Amino acid sequence: MVLRASLDRLFGGLFVATASWVLAGCGSSQTNNLAPPPRPPDPAQITLAPIRVTRPAWTPAAASTASSTPTPPRGRRGGGISMSPEVAQPVLVAANEAVRACYRGLLALSPQAGGSITTLMRVSADGTVSDVEPIGNTDPSLLLMMPCVLNAVRTRRFPATRGSSLLSYSFTLRSGEVGSAAANAPVDVQRPRPGEIPVPNLEPITVRPWRPTLVPNTNPVRTLTRDMVTEARADITSLVDTCYSAAMVMVPEMSGQFGLRIAVEPSGNVSRVEVQDQNSLAGPLRECIIVLGRRLQFHSSGGGAVVSVDVALSQSEGATPGVSAAPTAGSVGAPGATIGTPTGVGAPQGGLMPMIGTPR
Repeated sequence: MVLRASLDRLFGGLFVATASWVLAGCGSSQTNNLAPPPRPPDPAQITLAPIRVTRPAWTPAAASTASSTPTPPRGRRGGGISMSPEVAQPVLVAANEAVRACYRGLLALSPQAGGSITTLMRVSADGTVSDVEPIGNTDPSLLLMMPCVLNAVRTRRFPATRGSSLLSYSFTLRSGEVGSAAANAPVDVQRPRPGEIPVPNLEPITVRPWRPTLVPNTNPVRTLTRDMVTEARADITSLVDTCYSAAMVMVPEMSGQFGLRIAVEPSGNVSRVEVQDQNSLAGPLRECIIVLGRRLQFHSSGGGAVVSVDVALSQSEGATPGVSAAPTAGSVGAPGATIGTPTGVGAPQGGLMPMIGTPR
């Protein structure tokens, strides 16, 4: 009996050890047979053909305006004509196109922004604007574009007059967004200050907000091909043109070239935009392109893409104030003239507009 119990214990231990060894071997074999998760494909590196954007340069209309204004009587000596709404209106109406460019950049961020902005400016006897400030109640949605509007007025050049003048001029801004509550906002009429000459602005500025036109495919493909990226080229070009036209209000002589890199997720959304300066372009232009560039849309894909494109910015010469120059081949010219540097006016001050969020 003792021998039988010993044998049972011996064979029982061997069975347990063998079973443990077999199970361990099976588990090890099963673990080794599990394939690692598939590695997502690397983003496709795609380089587009260079984009060239040409904007018409602005030239002040002081000479043509002075020739059409009344001359002082022969028997009276003076330094020029007297300031009047008829003398100031042609010069200030030309600022509408510059403000339109400012407004287009703002609507890309806030599509329903609208209302009115009234500016009060002091014009020196030589025709330059020595000071300008906003007056009245400005809609809070328009405060971001205020530096751009003030600079559009500050760079006006009037005919020489007998003395300094105080002018007020209002801009009525209406968004083309459907259902915009500010589309029919009334103009805030203020009582004129002593010596103030109100100049009427009969042209409301209506702008449709910028947005991408490309609608991404709902069915993703395995790779993002060059043809699929090329379809977004028109949206990239219109975005650069929108930012460039608004930035020229602040820096009239802006031109140059830069590299643009756009990281596209598999869904077609943009995760990162980088502007690689080559000629130290103005900061407002960089901020505008980075912020609005995240709103671009590409077709969906299996692994996403990194899109690179070189952009060249230039100005055309001989543009008529308030009229766009005809775009040349390979260029983009949005409606509205832009501003050049008037003679005798100081350098532009302030920024295009403070952008919301931190550039990624």
